[in-house]
Amino acid sequence: MAVLRLANGSDIGVKLTVAETIAALEVVAGSPDFVELPGEEGPIHLRPAGVIAVIEDTRRGTAGFRMGSARPEE
Repeated sequence: MAVLRLANGSDIGVKLTVAETIAALEVVAGSPDFVELPGEEGPIHLRPAGVIAVIEDTRRGTAGFRMGSARPEE
């Protein structure tokens, strides 16, 4: 199972491996078309351009995304 991080900050789990998910997203890269991926509760339709990360899900059910920002020191 893979987890997709979307540009809006939400995460979506899909029933594909990371490699299968990336291959499915690359098929229509640069196109405004939607791609259909198998989700846990049914098909998921999304634009590949809206996906900013694909990671492997862990048994704990967490994706492990961490973001941070810091001000430059003066």
